[in-house]
Amino acid sequence: MTIESTKQAHHHSFDVFDTALTRIWAKPTDLFWELGNRLKQEDLITISSDIWSQLRIEAECKARQLSTTNEVTLQEIYAQLAESLNWTEIDREKAIHYEIQLERASLRPVPATQLKIQELHQQNKLIAYLSDMYLPSEAIRGFLEDHQIWEDGDVIHVSNEVGLHKVSGELFQYYLTQHQIKASQLIHTGDNLYSDIKVAKKLGIQVQPFVQTHLNRYEQIIADNEQLPIRFRSLLAGANRLCRLHCQETELHRRIIWDTAANVIAPVFFGFVHWVLEEAKSEGIQRLYFMARDGQILGKIAKIICRKWGYDIDCQYFYGSRQAFHFPSIQQIGETEQEWLFDKPPFFSVRLVCDRVNIQPEQIADALTRHGFPIEIWDKNLTEEEFTLLKAAFQDREIIDRIVDLAAVYREKAIGYFKQAGIGDGKSFAIVDSGWTGRSQRSFSKILAIGNLYPPGGVAGFYFGLERRITPFSTDRLIPYFLDPDAITERRSLSSSPILELFLAADHGSTVRYEKQGDRYIPILRSEKNERGIKWGVSVQQQAILDFTERLTDHLQPEECEVKYFHQITEDLLRTFIHSPNKKEAQVFGDQPFSDQQLENKFHDLAPAYSLVDGFKMIFDKHYVSDFVWLPGSIQRSPPLTRSVLGYIKGLRDSLNYARSAQEAYLVGKEQLSWDFAKKAVQSCPVILLSRSFIRNNVSLVMRSKLFRR
Repeated sequence: MTIESTKQAHHHSFDVFDTALTRIWAKPTDLFWELGNRLKQEDLITISSDIWSQLRIEAECKARQLSTTNEVTLQEIYAQLAESLNWTEIDREKAIHYEIQLERASLRPVPATQLKIQELHQQNKLIAYLSDMYLPSEAIRGFLEDHQIWEDGDVIHVSNEVGLHKVSGELFQYYLTQHQIKASQLIHTGDNLYSDIKVAKKLGIQVQPFVQTHLNRYEQIIADNEQLPIRFRSLLAGANRLCRLHCQETELHRRIIWDTAANVIAPVFFGFVHWVLEEAKSEGIQRLYFMARDGQILGKIAKIICRKWGYDIDCQYFYGSRQAFHFPSIQQIGETEQEWLFDKPPFFSVRLVCDRVNIQPEQIADALTRHGFPIEIWDKNLTEEEFTLLKAAFQDREIIDRIVDLAAVYREKAIGYFKQAGIGDGKSFAIVDSGWTGRSQRSFSKILAIGNLYPPGGVAGFYFGLERRITPFSTDRLIPYFLDPDAITERRSLSSSPILELFLAADHGSTVRYEKQGDRYIPILRSEKNERGIKWGVSVQQQAILDFTERLTDHLQPEECEVKYFHQITEDLLRTFIHSPNKKEAQVFGDQPFSDQQLENKFHDLAPAYSLVDGFKMIFDKHYVSDFVWLPGSIQRSPPLTRSVLGYIKGLRDSLNYARSAQEAYLVGKEQLSWDFAKKAVQSCPVILLSRSFIRNNVSLVMRSKLFRR
């Protein structure tokens, strides 16, 4: 359509359902299931909601077969039902009333269409609503009035009253004849690919397709999962769609962020936070500390759930980090301290390890020189031999004393901040974070113990996932939600810490330490604002998550949100996004800045777009592509030839991971599970059959055991 043709058009028509209005239910027929519940409550039926829903659908089909025009009214549909259920006329009218009432309660305006109609009203344009529908026009008009998209002068033509329908084109012809206009003078907006678009175009009507209300692939995955209760999956997918439709972002990049947050991130972390609140409630925990930075959006979700669903739990945002907890916890440089101090990223230098303990290498220059580390090599990436020597150097008494003395100063301020946050006031508490090892909790608890703040029952930490289970401090508990380190499961491939932490990105930098200002203790941040993240769209991501949370808590109740349901949803959504992103998702989220270093000295794209030159380098250097890279995203962003190499690398990595899982399963006696993983290892990359890793992991033992049994 051209701008000129739009100006010449004096008439605008709109489809009603899924164009002007949409339901909170994923599919229109899902409403029938809910209606069955209502009718049972009113003693109008004794059958299950599932059977009622099927009867309601069959009654409509039968009524259409008996109709000479293939159009039916709600009265005719319920006449069929009344005959099947032995209803009186009063019973039938009650049931009709309840269906219309439920429709009204379930409808929401489609923001883009609502705005468009309101703008046309301001321009004094005539609006017509054309609907192939069994509901009476009076009821539909009431629905439109409820949502401020009906004004005096508007008209509505419903197929069941006119005896004509859009799907045949006759309802359009009827409207054109009634208003004595040419087809080219009418602009029609609708979502049905056949009746609203193809048929209208064939008649010469100007068409503005509106298909945003159609379920997208994530919403469809939820809505079609028959392992989930119909009410749960329908309202969840419906909340996804409503949240997506309410995006006000105009830039494509930001719209992709909003849509992904609405469809993937929000339901994944809603399930986690609700589980945390339920666990805290059952254990009598009065306060939850949501640890920065992952805890920023988690805490906001928790506050909405508490407000809407009545959880009496104090949810606080707690500024902390590995850096803010590890260093103040030092009283010696033992095995525990060396574990995090020498946790080795791809680039590891003398200056980096000094930064972790808040000292400059110049301050311990003499000691470093004695151990073979002159100033010339402080900023170079250490070899394995140099790395081992540096660990030994940090056992030097001079270095240890300086670190321990400085740690005591930092610890005093950390304890002050902890007390200020309410720790030690007698209220039971737990911490909440994304994961992934529990080291931060161990250091946190150690500081509490030194400051006489450690609770008698220990500290409970609720985590989205744990990649491995370290030895906790004293009586601490590390409680995983989705990924249990002791479980042999494919969830490991879905618990990509870089991706999930970017999903949980905050709007500020990491916490470095604490300082006292007057009578208050304040966190000192690496940066007051997460400039990279804000520029990328962190605020858009967070707002979409909160919008979804508000909607879902309106539609569902806490007892309907079972953990196993959200576990299933989390698996399905993460598997689709992580392993099969579309090009737009890969571009937008692959471009998000990420740092895998504790001190955030270096940032890189989550899914870099690799060139052909990179592709050749990958062939000869297996470490060229970092383990932290989101390979499916890079595959989408890279040119075709490079994609082949990346695809091979991904297949090999998947294969090795499956082989590892197969070995673990076999060692604990789970032979069937081991066999399943072994088959997936070969399917992912058949070349693994020639790999020493595959043989070394003894997956062949599983194969042989199967053969011998035969």
